[in-house]
Amino acid sequence: MIRSYAPKLLVAFLLLVYCTAFHSGASHGEDVPPESELIATLTSADTPKADKAITCKQIAVFGSAECVDAVAALLPDAELNSWARIALEAIEDPSAEKALLNALSKTEGLSLVGVIHSLGVKRSTDAVEGLTKNLSDENELIAEASASSLGKIGGEDATAALRSALDEGRMSVRSAAAEGLIRCAEQSMAAGDDGASEATKLYDLVLATELPNARIVEATRGAILARGKDGVELLVKSLESDNKRIRYIALTSARELAGDGVSDALLAARTQVPPSEAARYLIALGDRGESSMLAAMLETIKQPADSDAAIDVKTAAIGVVARIGDATCLDALIAAATDGNDVVSAAGRVALENVGDESLNAKIAERAKDAEGKTLETLIGVIGARRIDAIETLVRAAKNDSPAIQTAALNALGDVATIDELSILIDQSFGTSKNKNEVALKALRAACVRMTDKAACVQQLETAMAKSDSVAKLAILEIVAAMGGTDALGAIEKAGLSSDRDLQNAATRLLGGWMTVDAADTLMKISQQKSHAYRIRAVRGYLRLVRQFVMPQNERDRMALAAIDIADRDDEKRLILDAAGRYPSVTMLEIAAQMSENPTLKAESQAAAIAIAQKIKSTPRVQELLGRLDLQEMEIEIIRASYGAEDEQVDVTARLQKQVGKLPIILLDNPAYNSNFGGDPAPGKLKKLRIEYRIDGRDGKAVFDENASIVLPLPE
Repeated sequence: MIRSYAPKLLVAFLLLVYCTAFHSGASHGEDVPPESELIATLTSADTPKADKAITCKQIAVFGSAECVDAVAALLPDAELNSWARIALEAIEDPSAEKALLNALSKTEGLSLVGVIHSLGVKRSTDAVEGLTKNLSDENELIAEASASSLGKIGGEDATAALRSALDEGRMSVRSAAAEGLIRCAEQSMAAGDDGASEATKLYDLVLATELPNARIVEATRGAILARGKDGVELLVKSLESDNKRIRYIALTSARELAGDGVSDALLAARTQVPPSEAARYLIALGDRGESSMLAAMLETIKQPADSDAAIDVKTAAIGVVARIGDATCLDALIAAATDGNDVVSAAGRVALENVGDESLNAKIAERAKDAEGKTLETLIGVIGARRIDAIETLVRAAKNDSPAIQTAALNALGDVATIDELSILIDQSFGTSKNKNEVALKALRAACVRMTDKAACVQQLETAMAKSDSVAKLAILEIVAAMGGTDALGAIEKAGLSSDRDLQNAATRLLGGWMTVDAADTLMKISQQKSHAYRIRAVRGYLRLVRQFVMPQNERDRMALAAIDIADRDDEKRLILDAAGRYPSVTMLEIAAQMSENPTLKAESQAAAIAIAQKIKSTPRVQELLGRLDLQEMEIEIIRASYGAEDEQVDVTARLQKQVGKLPIILLDNPAYNSNFGGDPAPGKLKKLRIEYRIDGRDGKAVFDENASIVLPLPE
C-alpha cells in the first residue's frame, strides 16, 4: 500500500524538530519574533539565504496568511524553494494553496517539481487542471511529480487524467501514473463498500498495464483486498506466480483480507493452493488468529504425511494450533507429538508446550496417569515444560523400567519439584546407574536453583553431604554454589574450613568464582588459617573482590586494609597496590605508603602513590604520606633515553620529556612500553629502557626492565 501521508509526516517531523529547539530557546527568555519582523527578513535583499531559510522554518511554526506573499516570492529560488514550501504547506489559510497554484507558471525545473509535490500535500483540487497538463511535460521529473500529486488529490478528474497517462510511452511517467491510480483506489476503498467496486477497476487497470514490478505488486495486493471474499481467487492465482514478491504479497493479503465470508473462502481455497506455498498459506491463515480456523487445522494434522511437502503442511498446521488451540486439541497434538516422523513429533511437542489454554494442564496431568510408552514420555516432558503440578505421576515415572521415561521424569522433576520432592532427586542422583546420576544431578541442580526456600534446600543438601562419599559431596557442593545466596555461602564456608582436603579444594575454587561481595568474610576466614592448604587461593579470591567488584569506596578501603594482614607474599601485595591505584583515596595512599617500607615493593608503591595523589585532593595528610614515600617536588630533566635490545634501540627522549613531572616517577600513558613508545623495536628479544637524567642539578642514570615502573633513583 502506498502511504500518501508520508510527505506530511516528513514536514511534521521537521517542524517538530524545529519547534522543540525553538521553544527550548524561548524557555530561556527568548521572544518569538513578530510576523512583521519575519516578513522583513524575507523581503530584505541584504538577508543571507541561510537566514531566510531559518525564517521560513519559524513561519512554518508561527506564521499566518500575512506571511504568504513574502514566502511565495522565494519559490522560484532553487536554494530556498524547499524551505518556502515547508512554510506554505504548514499554513492552513487558503492563500497558501493559492500561492502554490500561482507558482505553477512562475517556477521551472526542480523548483517546479517541488511546487507540484506541495500541491499534492495540500490536496489541491484546483491544481488538477494544471497538473494534468504537466503529465505530458518533456521533463520526466515534472511529469512524474504531477502524476504523484494527482494521486494524492484524487477525485474523478484526477483519476481520469491518470488513466490517460497509463498510455504514456515513457515507463517512468507510466509508473508514476500507476502509483497515482493506486492512491486513488485506496481513497475509494476508504470510502467503504461503495468505493470498493471503483477501486477494483483501478487496480485491475494497473494490472493490465506493462509496468515495473513494484507497481504490479502494489496493485495485486489492492486488487485482492478490494474484492473481499471474492479476492481469494486472485490470491490463490497469485500464489502460482513465478514472481517471488507477488507470492509474498499474496500471503500478506491472506492475513489482511476482511469481510463477511472471507475466512470460509480462505479455508475452502486450501486445496487450490500450489503445494510449494501450501505450508506458508496455512501459517498466514494462522496469523489471522481466528478460532474458526481450528477445526480445519486439526483435520490437517490428522492427514498422513508421506512427502516433504506434506510434512511441511502438517507442521505448519501444528504451529497454527499452538497459537489458536485450546484443550480440545489434546488428542490431535498427542498424536502429532508421538508421530514416527521426527519433524512432526518435535512440532507436536512444541505445540503441547505452548497452547495458551490453561485448562489444558489438568487434562495433560490426567492423561499422563494412565499413559504408557512414548505417550507417557512425551506427556512427562510437557508437564515439565508447562510446570504442571503432577508430582505423583513424575515420582512414579522416575522408577519406570524404561530409561527414557526415567530420564524424562527426572528432567521434569527438576522443573516442577517442590522442597518435599528434593530428597527423591538426591537419592536418584547418587544411585548405581551412571547415566541416571548425570540426569538426576542436572535435575537436582535445576530444582535447587529454582527453589524459593533456599535455607531449607541447603539444609537438605548438607544433610545429604554428611551421608555421602567424597564424589557425591563434591557434586552436592557444586549445586550449593550454583544456588548462590547467604545460605549457600554458609555451606561453602563449612566445607572450606573443614579438614577434608577435597572439600577445601572445591570450596576455595567455587569461592574464587563467587559473583557477590558477601563472599569476602568467608574468604577472609579461610585466608586467616595459616595452615590451610588453599590459603593463597582464598587470599587471591578476596583480593579479586577488592579489585574487580562494585562497592562503596569506604568498604573497599576497609577490605584493602584488612588484606594487608593476609597478604604474606609480594605477589599478593602487588594486587593490593593494584587495587589502590585503581580506586584512589587517602586510605589507599596510606596503604601505598605502608607498602613502600618493603624494599622489593618500594618502586611500585611509589608509582601507585603518585597515581593516587594525582587523582585525589591535596591535603596536609596527603603531603605527609607522600613525604613518607621519599617523594617531594624537584627539578627533573630527561637528558637522553633509549628503549630496546643492545643492538636494536629507539630514541624515546622526546616522549619521556613530555611525560616527566616534578616527581622522580614517570607515569606513562600506557604501562606497556611497546605501546607507549610506538611499537616493539626488537621483537622476541629482552629489552630495557635506559635513561640519563638530572635531578636538582645532579646527574643520574637508570636502567629498567621492560614494562617496569619508572622511578628515578635520586643521584648521590
